[in-house]
Amino acid sequence: MDSVYTTTITQAAQKRGIRVEILDPVLPVFALHFDNKAVRCYNGLTDFTGAASFHLAQDKGAANRFLRENGFHVPAQECYSGLNQAISFMGRHERIVIKPVSQWGGRGVSTHVSNRIELAAAITFAKRFSNELLLEECVHGVDWRLIYVDYKFVTAIQRTPAAIEGNGVDSIKKLIQKKNATARKTDPSNRIPLDKETARTIKFLGYDYDFVPAEGQNITVRRTSNYHTGGTVDIIGNGIGGELIAMGEAVAKLVKIPVLGVDILANENGHHHIIELSPDLAISPPEGYIVVEKFLDFLFPETKTGALIAAPETDSIKQQYRSNNNFPQSTLQIGDFNHENHRNSWKSTV
Repeated sequence: MDSVYTTTITQAAQKRGIRVEILDPVLPVFALHFDNKAVRCYNGLTDFTGAASFHLAQDKGAANRFLRENGFHVPAQECYSGLNQAISFMGRHERIVIKPVSQWGGRGVSTHVSNRIELAAAITFAKRFSNELLLEECVHGVDWRLIYVDYKFVTAIQRTPAAIEGNGVDSIKKLIQKKNATARKTDPSNRIPLDKETARTIKFLGYDYDFVPAEGQNITVRRTSNYHTGGTVDIIGNGIGGELIAMGEAVAKLVKIPVLGVDILANENGHHHIIELSPDLAISPPEGYIVVEKFLDFLFPETKTGALIAAPETDSIKQQYRSNNNFPQSTLQIGDFNHENHRNSWKSTV
């Protein structure tokens, strides 16, 4: 109950005169009360989300199949059934991702797996967290989470993989340890693991934990961009194109989850893939101060306190991606979305 994932909600609720009842301090589950109305919460998950809808979105394999069947862009994916099947799947794709079916925060995830040695190691790593695994095509792009409350777009965040900056003295391992020590003072969950997946990422770049980067040299040490594996989060708010916003709204309505994170990878050509859905969205800094007000407006509209603070404006989808990946100028047109018939309605052209 003391984590920012809960206190962001409870503190904002109390400012509105909404009473907080702790139902379990460890899980944590709590109830919000106003007048004669009460709503139970767990992160962004509330009584307004049905159990069946939650499991449909939470299970990464089920969500992928459901979205594909309904015409949305998702990566190729298969449930893992054995090493030979995994080798065959890897042979059909340049690089693949191995991940547990239902985990969070990048737990057990290995990306850019391209050979049998890496594959075996990735499967072993993922099985530490679950016996049910997924094989997924590795797609590329900027990592965005689009956030919806009451089926309406609120804001978006960009997630960037963990990186360290050299000082010409310390090794990569030491720099990671120092960065983790700094993060521990504000949020211990924002930690770069010193594990085989980090070592594999560093090795791919031609380094090891003992390498001493030059002063100012920036090295990406993870390929997953999750906050819980040391990634960074930036609010991009209104920098998302209207077509993508409409797509995410259609997803939220289709899965019938009023508070939802839609995780996508969008590339420089305007193409995108929906990677995962977050039905138990963590409402926390930095975007949490924006999301929580709409969250409470949705749960208790009678407590509205005024206009929401606008999220910072940024560039368009093309400009945002180019600024982070140094792509050349090109003409970009993102496809149209048909709300009445969402199946096969995305058309992306360059």
